[in-house]
This record gives sequence, structure tokens and C-alpha cells, in this order.
Amino acid sequence: MLACGSVALSACGSSAPASLPPTSSTTLPPPASTAPPTTGAAPVPSHRVFAFYYLWWDTQHWHARLGPAYPYSAAPAPLPATLSGNGCTVTNNYPGNQLTDVASPLWTQDDAKQIQSDVSTAAQTGLTGFAVSWAGTGQTHQTANSSAFNRRLAMLVAAVHQANRAGISFSLWIAYISSARIRTQDEINNDLSYLQATYGTDSAFDRSNGRPTLIMMGSRKYPQSVLDAFSARWRPTFYLVGDENWLTWNSSKAADFDADQYYWSSQNPVTNSASFSDIAQLATEVRSTPNPDGTEKQFFSPLAPGYNKVLGGGTGCVPRNGGKTMQDIFAGNSTAKPDGWMVISWNEIDEGTYIVPLERFGTQSLNTLASIIDQAKAGSAG
Repeated sequence: MLACGSVALSACGSSAPASLPPTSSTTLPPPASTAPPTTGAAPVPSHRVFAFYYLWWDTQHWHARLGPAYPYSAAPAPLPATLSGNGCTVTNNYPGNQLTDVASPLWTQDDAKQIQSDVSTAAQTGLTGFAVSWAGTGQTHQTANSSAFNRRLAMLVAAVHQANRAGISFSLWIAYISSARIRTQDEINNDLSYLQATYGTDSAFDRSNGRPTLIMMGSRKYPQSVLDAFSARWRPTFYLVGDENWLTWNSSKAADFDADQYYWSSQNPVTNSASFSDIAQLATEVRSTPNPDGTEKQFFSPLAPGYNKVLGGGTGCVPRNGGKTMQDIFAGNSTAKPDGWMVISWNEIDEGTYIVPLERFGTQSLNTLASIIDQAKAGSAG
């Protein structure tokens, strides 16, 4: 469990997943109809806020990131690194460590109670749901026990069901992992077939867009021919969201996606004030071409608290500035009038974009986000 438990919003005190099995050579036939269905859905509120949620935090992953010199038996767990006053300069406290923060005690997502705590805490903060970062094995005949990701996705779905039964509104999108490693069409088809067969009618998944929402992470890295085939096969089943920026979105991408978001984890409102106009430009371009059913394409804006992957081999840093960075990004990106917000992230601890309560910042980022969500609701109502 989190040291903070179910947070009451008071202070408390990309890495890639493991390699996947070999690709299956089986290609599934396309459905009889490849035209995306008419959603018939009413416009949804623009204050929807989803957070990217990663499924790889288990004991092995913590140890791989903290390194062999970290004192795992210490209680409370000591911070693995020291940050200077500027929020960026890092001093590593333990050889081999790659993180600037830690949970105390170390939790694992193999524990259903941890996932339940995450859902409860996120919902209490005001989040609409999680965009869960997931990929299957890439093979046919998958089950919930085929991989750690499949098992943890099943536990996350169960946690959402539990929250919903208690009267808590919370739902899921899928952020399909297709960026760190380019996936073949067979792998994509096999994974999404499993997803459709297992969760196609599951109430844990948001259907405010008419179909369950699926983001193809790193779509801008794929040839157009692959995106065309992906869209033809899966657009009738899922509401497809691209991961494109203002330089990569074009009419061909518009023909394949219902909406777009850009995973911009290192947006810096201080050193790159033009980033706001870039986001606004992207939103305008995305909305310029309607979907086949006549609905307007939607644009979901990035929203990050800061960024620091110095110890993990990354470059650049965006300091949190006590929550001001996230507030400034929200204010600046609001000029794009987004249809919703994508928080980067709930628990990408490697890149320093996490908002889950850990030792260094406690609930600081959750408090800031709760305030932002209230502002978004007020703006939507106005």
C-alpha cells in the first residue's frame, strides 16, 4: 500500500516493459464493415482529466531502478537522490540508482490493494480515469495470466468495478504501448483482439465517445500504410486517438484517427513560451477535418507537473516549482480549448512526471491537480 493510504489531499510524509514473446504470424481477417460507426454520442464535458497509468511497478522494477547499493531494509525508505534548490540539479546518493524519489515502503502492482488505492486516490483527486499503458504478448490465445501486464490490467478493471459499485465515477482508456518498440500488424491485431474479446463490453471502460477509447502511443513513428491498416481493422471497435504533434499531423493521419493527443512530458512553460501556440495550432489542425460520421475530431491536451530523467540517461529538466509548472501549463494550453486533459503521469517515476504520492513531494502535485480540475470544471460550466 502507499505510505499515504487513501490520500485526503494533505501532505504526507520510460522505462520499457520486459521483452515480449515472439510475434505470431497469424493475421486476423478484417471485420465485415470497416467504416467507423456513427457514435450518436452527445458532446462530453471538456473538463475530463485522465492520467497515464503504468503497470510495470513491481519489486523487480524498483530494484532495477534503485540499484544494488540502495538500503532496502531502511525504514522509512531514504530518498535515492538529492535535488538542488533549482529542482533540476541531481546528486545521486547510491551508485546505480536512476530515480529521484521512492515509495516507503516499496509497493508492487502485483498487490491488488495497491491498484485499488491508486484508483481511490485518483478518483478522490477528481480524475475522470486512467489511460492505462498496456500491451499484450502479441500472440494469439492470450489470457489474463499470459503476462504481468494482462494480470495487472485485470486487477485494475476489478478495482474500477469496485469503485463504481461504491458510487465512485471512474473509468479507463487504453494507451496502447506501441512507441518504445515498433509493433507488427500481427502483434497489434492479436493484442487488440484479446482486448476486444475480454473487455469489449466491460463497464470499466469509458464509452463517452461511443466506443472504448484507445490511444496508439507513438503513432507518429509508424508508416502511413500501417496506420491505414490499423484504422481499417480497429476503428469500428475503438475510438482511435493518435499521438501526433503539430509537425506530424496531416490529412492522412486525420483519415485514420477520431482524435489526437500529444504525449509531451517535458513541455516547459518557462523556456518555451511558444509551446502554447504550438498546442493551439495542433488543436486547430486536428479539428479542421470532421470524422466520417460528421462529428468533430477531439483534441486532448498534455498536462505535466515537471520532468527529470537525468539519472536515467535523459536530457533536459523541467522543475516542478511547487506546482506552478503544472498550473502554468494548464493556463497556457487552455487557449487550445481542449476537449479534455491527459496528465503525464500518475506513476512514470523514471521520467519524474509522476503525481502519485511518494516521499519527496507527498501530495503536492495531487493538491495542485485537484485545484486545476476545479478550474477546468468552472471553465466548462462557463
